[in-house]
Amino acid sequence: MSTPPATVKIRLRSLAPAAGLFWLRRGFRTFFRRPGGFMGLFAFVLLLLVVSMMLPAALRLAAIVLMPLMSLGFMLATEDVLNDLPLRPSVFWAPLTMGRAQLRALLTIGLVYVAASVLIVFFGDVIDGGEASRWMEQVMTPRADGQMPEIPALSGVGTAVLLLKTFGMALVSVPLWHAPALVHWGRQGAAQAMFSSVVSIWRTRAAFLVYIMGWFIVLFLFTLAISVFAAIFGAAPLALVALTPVSWALSAVFYTSIWFCFVDTFEITPTVVYHTVMADADTPAP
Repeated sequence: MSTPPATVKIRLRSLAPAAGLFWLRRGFRTFFRRPGGFMGLFAFVLLLLVVSMMLPAALRLAAIVLMPLMSLGFMLATEDVLNDLPLRPSVFWAPLTMGRAQLRALLTIGLVYVAASVLIVFFGDVIDGGEASRWMEQVMTPRADGQMPEIPALSGVGTAVLLLKTFGMALVSVPLWHAPALVHWGRQGAAQAMFSSVVSIWRTRAAFLVYIMGWFIVLFLFTLAISVFAAIFGAAPLALVALTPVSWALSAVFYTSIWFCFVDTFEITPTVVYHTVMADADTPAP
């Protein structure tokens, strides 16, 4: 892929609410063009996460700083698939080679992500003594016998903190949603990219809300299907086995769909030629 020019013009598009459904649909459609490749990329990310958990605390924190590169890497992979290019793990570190300004901006975005996440967890744990964190850990940890984990009771304070943490992380995601892509394709600095991300999501809030709600429905139906399967056949361990690859696939589809959210929201010239074609062909008029 050729390097974008130093001077880039960026314009926000006006989008109809139905555009959110198009992003989701295109994510699935593109994923099924190379399902094995996209799942392989997600498995590669999971492997890196597992390895990072074995590192000392300082190095583990440094690895978390690079987390925004995961979404950017999947966007690059999606662009490659749409251009009939092979998928490759190098998409996750290729943005770091674009130049010092882009490198500094991406690392700054990663630091903001880490700092905000740590503060949200810290203040939440101060309020409820870590109850919500322990609850999440217990819910996410499979039992040794392969059965579904039991959901423990959560106090009123713990419930409030869990909601507070969820809202806080959602709020943090707004300035970071488009920021890595705006640094990479739009040549913006970290602060400008985060500001542009906030403005763009506000301007396209109806489409963005439809997009998020669509994913909630997909995840609800997926969870319901697994629960029904386990209840009918009495095979909770088998349900957990089936859960893993399907959840990997859905995660890969989610990160694939982010590309379409970005290219429909921003008109970037003279780069990202594909988004102009897709916007004219598939995006409903506002």
